[in-house]
Amino acid sequence: MALWEPFERLRRRNKVLFTIIVAFAVIMFWKGSWTLLSIVIDEWLFRDHLFWANLFTTALGIGLLTLSGLVLEKLV
Repeated sequence: MALWEPFERLRRRNKVLFTIIVAFAVIMFWKGSWTLLSIVIDEWLFRDHLFWANLFTTALGIGLLTLSGLVLEKLV
């Protein structure tokens, strides 16, 4: 039995429960990523320099979005 088969059955039988499980997973991933980045960037890299930490993450986010846009443009 494949790993995805029980989820596929749940998705077909109970769409509301499946949606709640997926939403919970997305929220937990977001929270974990947010907390991990907060620890790494705010506490390890920039140690109490909130302005520079926020400037760095903003620039990194813009760079990643630009890079992903360029890759997507090449694929399409």
